[in-house]
Order: sequence, then C-alpha cells, then structure tokens
Amino acid sequence: MKTCAACNVQFSDGVQCGSCRKHLDFGCANISESGWRKLGTTRMAQWKCPTCRSSSPAMLTPEPASLETILSEIRDMKVQLQNLPTLVGDLRVIKEELAELKITWEGASGRLDDFDTRLAEVEAKASGLSNLQETVNNLQTDLARAKYELTSYEQRSRLNNVEIKGVPVRKDENLFSIIEIIGRKINYSCPKSQVNYVSRVPIFNSNEKLIIVSFLNRYVKEDFIAAARAVKDLSTSHIGFQGTSQRVYINDHLSVEYKKLLSKVKILAKEKCYEFVWVKHGKIHVLKNANSKVIIIRKETDLNKIV
Repeated sequence: MKTCAACNVQFSDGVQCGSCRKHLDFGCANISESGWRKLGTTRMAQWKCPTCRSSSPAMLTPEPASLETILSEIRDMKVQLQNLPTLVGDLRVIKEELAELKITWEGASGRLDDFDTRLAEVEAKASGLSNLQETVNNLQTDLARAKYELTSYEQRSRLNNVEIKGVPVRKDENLFSIIEIIGRKINYSCPKSQVNYVSRVPIFNSNEKLIIVSFLNRYVKEDFIAAARAVKDLSTSHIGFQGTSQRVYINDHLSVEYKKLLSKVKILAKEKCYEFVWVKHGKIHVLKNANSKVIIIRKETDLNKIV
C-alpha cells in the first residue's frame, strides 16, 4: 500500500511523478486509470504531477525574426536550390535505370518460369528413366538367367559325348574303325552297340575337324575318357596314321560357351597359382593343391571363387 502525497489516503494503485517521485492516487493526479495505462512506459516515466507542472517555467515567446535574418535564410535556400536541376536529372536517370531493370527482371522472371517448366519436364523424364533403368536391369537379369539355363541345357545334351581332337581327316574314312582302334590302344573295349552316333564336326577358324562320339550310356563314356587319360602319349602313329605324328586328345564334349568359360578358368587359375583344372561329367573343376577344396565352375560369376 502507498500513501497519496496530496490527500494522505492509502491506495493500492496509482501514479508516480517523474519529477518529484511522489505517489498519487488517480483522483489527486487528475488522470484516469485507463489514461495512465495508455501512456506507456516512456511517457509514464516523464509524467509530472499537477504541482510540478505548475512550477515549471513558462516557455518564452520567441522574438519576431528580423528582415536581415529572413533575407539571409532566403539566400541560403537559393544556394541550396542551385543543385536542384542536377538532382532532378539524376532522379530521371535513376528512374530510367529502374525502368530498364524492371524490364530486365520481367524478362529474367519469364526465363526463370521457362526454366522451372523445363526442369519439371526433365525431372519427369528422369523419373521415367529411373523406372526404365529398373526394367532394363530386370531384363538383363532375366536374360542372364535364360542364357545360363540355355548353356546348361546345351551342356547337358552333350553329357554322353566325347570329343576327339587331333585325328587327321581321311577320304572314305570309317569313324567306327577309328574308335575301335583307339579303344584297343587305351585298353578299353568299345563295341559298336554302345555308340549312338559318331561324326566329324568342324572347328571354328580351322581346317581341322573333331570327331564327336555319342555313347548310349553315360558311364561307358566316363570310363572311355578315364582310360584315354591314362595313356599320356596317345598320338596319330598309334592309330595307324603315317607321317608326322601328333597328339590325340580325348575329352568331354563341351559347348561353345563352356569352352570359352574353360579358357578363362585356365588363365585365371594360372594367375592364382592353382595346380589342377579338369572337366568331369560336363563340369569344370578347379583345385589349388592336394589339401584344398575342389571348386566347380558353372558360370562366369563363379570365377570369383578362384582367389
């Protein structure tokens, strides 16, 4: 509670003079509560009570200005106005530049709108290309799977076949007789009844032709190859060919894709110091050494197993 400096009555809410710092209630201060609130902090601090206002010195009335003073002020104004044409010219130039800037901005704004439109079109195309890329990736995966399945099928169709390389072509040759002679040399009886067919097949980019023997029984085919591999020096001289002797090789009949894969396996195995690469049951086998585990290569991605 505060005590009013004018009526000595206590009050809870009132005003304070910014000059004498005395507290007054609203009635003695000649101001309403709402009027006091509207003054704000700055004007409240400057507010003076009636007593302080009455004791403030009265403002002095200025003396009338002399003619000389008025003329001096007019001359000063004329001097200042001498630069007005230059200012007007500068304002005109600024106005023209602003007009040009506005035109430029409107053109730039149009180009920005065009750029936004093109950007939206590019984003739409990019989204379409993203979907297209996913479709292409799926198609490539399907194509790789189909290619692998086709290659596997082609190789499975050759599981009963033997490929004999190095036997020169003779006119009116009897291929069954050549197979019988080879059988005697490798100590493996191969009756004609076990042979499905035998024929010559040309080698790509070569005048030489392979002999392909298709057996009726896969186990007979595997035994025939095993017996042939036991004879390390089988040559044309052993099967009745005169002249310069050359090696005769007997192996599984591989498809074109498997032959390419086998070539890559041999190159990589040599780089990685693998000791053994061979084909059995139409599959490519790789072995680093006698103590390691056999790796089977079925497709090109399996080359990553050779480390």
